[in-house]
Amino acid sequence: MTVQARRNALLDRLPEGMRGHAALVGNAASMMSTTLVTSLLGVAFWWVAARYFSQTAVGVGSAAVSALTLLGFAGSLGMGTLLMGELPRREGGRRSLLDAALAVTTLTGAVAGLVFALLVPLFSSELESLGGSPASVLIFAAAVGLTSLGYVIDQSLIGMLRGKLQFARNCVFSAVKLVALVPVAALVADPGATWIYAVWGGGIAASLLVLVGFYREGRGEPLRPDFAALGALRRHAASHHGFNLTLMAPSMVVPIVVVSMISADANANFYVAWMIAGFISMVPVSLATVLYAVASADPSRLTEQLRLTFLISFGVGVAANLFLAVAAGPVLGVFGSEYAEQADVPLHILALGVFPLTVKTAYVALQRVRQRTAAALPVAIVGTLLEVGGAVLGASLTGDLAGVSWGWLAGVCLEVLLMGRPVWAALRVSGRGGP
Repeated sequence: MTVQARRNALLDRLPEGMRGHAALVGNAASMMSTTLVTSLLGVAFWWVAARYFSQTAVGVGSAAVSALTLLGFAGSLGMGTLLMGELPRREGGRRSLLDAALAVTTLTGAVAGLVFALLVPLFSSELESLGGSPASVLIFAAAVGLTSLGYVIDQSLIGMLRGKLQFARNCVFSAVKLVALVPVAALVADPGATWIYAVWGGGIAASLLVLVGFYREGRGEPLRPDFAALGALRRHAASHHGFNLTLMAPSMVVPIVVVSMISADANANFYVAWMIAGFISMVPVSLATVLYAVASADPSRLTEQLRLTFLISFGVGVAANLFLAVAAGPVLGVFGSEYAEQADVPLHILALGVFPLTVKTAYVALQRVRQRTAAALPVAIVGTLLEVGGAVLGASLTGDLAGVSWGWLAGVCLEVLLMGRPVWAALRVSGRGGP
C-alpha cells in the first residue's frame, strides 16, 4: 500500500467532521512546511547579504528581487493556476501542454525583465545598476524568465499531486542560492547588487535538475510543446492571471516604493521587517489556499472550515505579536545592530497586518470557491491601490519607514471594509447548507 493510500485509509476511519478538519489543517501544514524551510534558508541568505554586503547593495538587491519576483509572476500569465486545475483532468498530453506553457512564460518573463532593466534607471537613480551594463541587464532578464518558469512548474506539480517534488525543487533553489552567495561574500571585494539577483536566478536554474526524474517517468508521452492546446485555454488563463497578479502586487511593489521614495539603505531595513511579517501572514494565506481546494470539492463544509481558518489565523496572529513584543530586537539583531534599531518599529506595525489579511485571504478563497473571480477583480484592484497608495502616502508625509508601515496597514484595514461583508455573511451561516 502506498503512503497516499495509507493516509486515505486513516482519514476514512475518522468521524466526518474531523476528517474535513484534518484535510484542511494537514494540507495547510504541508504547504507551510515548504514555506518554513524555504523561509529559514531565505533568512540565512539575507543574513549573509546583510553581514557582508553594503547596505546600499542589500537595499538595491532586495528591491531588484522584489521586482524580478513581481515581473516573473506577471510573466507566468496565469498559466500556473490554469494548469493546476487543467492537468489533473487530462489523461494524455499533459507534459506537452506543460512544456508549451513553460516555453511561453519563460520567454515572456525574460522580455519583461529586459524591458524593466533598460527603463527603470530612467525613473529611479537608486536602481540604475540594473541597467549599468549589458551583463547586468541580461542577468536580470534571465532571472525574471526563470522565476516565471518556477511559478508555473510549482503550481503544475501541485495540480499533478507531486507536492514532494515541488517541495524538493524549492529546497534546492533556496539552498543553492545561499551556498552560492557565501563565496561571493568571501572572495569578491565590495560585491554589488547584481551578485544578489545573479545567484537568485542561478538557484532557480540549478533547482530544475530535480525535474529530470519527473520527465524520465513520462518517456511515453510527447514532450513537444502543444501550443495549439495552450492557445485554446488563453481566456481561462487570462481570468486567473488578472486576479492573481492584482493580489500579489502589493507584496512586491511596497519595497520598491521604499527604495524609490526613501533610500536603498532604508529599504534594507524595511525588507527584513517585511520578510518576517510576511512569514507570519503565511498562516492565513496557507489556510485560505487549502480552504479553496477543500471547499471546492465539498461546499457544504465551507462555513465550519472558514471558522476554523479564522480561529487558527487569529490565534497565531495574537501569539506572534506577543512574541515580537519582547523578542523583535533579538530577532532583528541576527541581521545586525542597525537592523535591530531601524527595523524594530516597522516590524511591530507590519506584524499587525496578519489580522486584516486573514479577512482578505478568506474573501479571496470565497470568491474562488463560488467562481466569482471576474466580479471580485475590481474589488481586488481597489484593495491593491489602497495598500500601495497607503505606503506611498506614508512615505510622502513622514519620509521614514514607520510612515510607510502605517500607511500600508491603514490601506489593508480599509480593504476589510470592501471585502468583509461576504466573509462575515459566510461565517454567520448555520448548519451544513453551505454559503
